[in-house]
Amino acid sequence: MLSHVDFTWLTTTFGKDSGNPHIDVKESVVHEIFKDKVLINTAFQDCTSYEVSFAEAELMIRKNKLDNHKLHEKAALIADEMSENDNEELVTLWNAMIKELRTLEKLHGLSNAKEPLEQLYLDIFDEEDAEEQINNLPDIVKSNPADIWEELQVALQNTSNLAEFEWKELSDEGIFALNQLQPVQSAGIILEGPTDEEYEEIAAADDYAKTFLDFLNVQLEEYELKIVAIGVELDEYQSFACFPMQDFRLANAMLKMEELGLVCFF
Repeated sequence: MLSHVDFTWLTTTFGKDSGNPHIDVKESVVHEIFKDKVLINTAFQDCTSYEVSFAEAELMIRKNKLDNHKLHEKAALIADEMSENDNEELVTLWNAMIKELRTLEKLHGLSNAKEPLEQLYLDIFDEEDAEEQINNLPDIVKSNPADIWEELQVALQNTSNLAEFEWKELSDEGIFALNQLQPVQSAGIILEGPTDEEYEEIAAADDYAKTFLDFLNVQLEEYELKIVAIGVELDEYQSFACFPMQDFRLANAMLKMEELGLVCFF
C-alpha cells in the first residue's frame, strides 16, 4: 500500500500550498501535490479522484466522483467508498508517480548525462551508427530530459530514424512517414495501414495509441523491430522511431530512457 515515507518525501520535496501539478503521461491525467496531501486523478469517465493524506502515521483516503457523468456539466461531485478496484488503481498510479519523480531526482543529481546517453545509443543503433553518433555528442550533456531529448532527436535524424506527426495522422501520412524510417526500409518492409473496418475497431479501443501501435508492430514481429513513440512526453504531435528488439536491446533501451526521463511507448 502507500507508504508514509514516500508520502513525506513527496510532499516535502514537491508539495506546494496551491498544489504542484504532476502529469502522468501514460494515463493522460494530472495529479496535484500539496504540502499536506496528494490528489490522484484518474482517467475514468466519472472523474474518480483519491485524496491521500496521513494523520500522523495513519493513511487517510478520500474518494470523490461524479454522481452521473452523462449529465456533463450538471453532474455533481460526491464522496464514495473505496472498492478493491479503487485500491488497485490508486496503488498503480501512486507507484508510477513515485517511480518517475525519484528517477528525475536521481537524474538531476548527475553532473553529466553523456555516459548513460552513450549506453542508450549502443542499444538503439547498429555499432557503426552508434559510434558516429556518440562522437557527435558534446562533452557535457545537461542532466534534464529536454536537453537529453534534443541530443537523441538529432542522432535519430542523422540516422534517418525519426518521424514526427500528429497521432490523428497515423492512419495515412503517418504510415507513409514510418515506412521511410531506415530500419523499416533496410528490412524491406512496407507497413500496411488499416482497412476502414480495422480502423473503426482501433478508434473504438480504450487506448487508441497503444492499439494502433500494436496493429503496426504485429507486422514487424518476424523482423524483431518495433515502432515506438518517444520524446519527453506523449502529446498530440509525437515523435516516432523504429528500434531493434533482438538480444533484449529494446528492453534495455526502455530502461535507459526511463532513467533519462524520456518516454518510450508502444
